[in-house]
Amino acid sequence: MKKTIILSDFDGTITTINVLDSLYEKFGGPGFRNHMERWRRGEISTMEEIELIFRTVKATRQDMETFLRTVDLDPGFKSLVNYCNNQDIPFAVISDGLRWYIDYILDFHDAGIPDVYAGDISFTSDGFRFDFPWYDPAYPLRSTAKPLIVKDYQQQGYSVIFIGDGLTDVEAAEVADVIYAKDVLLYEAGERGIQAQQFENMHDIYREL
Repeated sequence: MKKTIILSDFDGTITTINVLDSLYEKFGGPGFRNHMERWRRGEISTMEEIELIFRTVKATRQDMETFLRTVDLDPGFKSLVNYCNNQDIPFAVISDGLRWYIDYILDFHDAGIPDVYAGDISFTSDGFRFDFPWYDPAYPLRSTAKPLIVKDYQQQGYSVIFIGDGLTDVEAAEVADVIYAKDVLLYEAGERGIQAQQFENMHDIYREL
């Protein structure tokens, strides 16, 4: 029997809001919306958007983490993860966002996930520094090459279940074995002929599995 792994987007999928966009909205300085719009139009990459907007941010790490404690998880997330743990099904997060806030939110909710693929942020005395270890030039607009991570697991013999909601999830959905989608990803999957199962929250996926 083929091994199964679940790979899930984070912002708006595991959380009830897009955390990175919410950080921008709450703490971004003058001009941040222009950078967001340029990203949505595909004019700049996620890496450029993050770096440009964080240059406008004056908030401290503590300020931002106070906000992160208000972020809610999908109501079915813990049930799905507990099921995966009981069935020895690996569950990993793959995100175009930043590992800092992903780890912080999951730890705050006592919902640790062993593998997180995302960008890194360093908080320094003179601002923020970024590193994107999962970037690949094959996907120049994305900070994390999600489809390459999907393919790597497939080459290891896994059947990949992918869960997502946004534009940065489309490429991964094109190569995953089973796709659960909502919002923008569900629309894009329909437009591109990608077979995807709609979900409202992760209780739906837990019940199906």
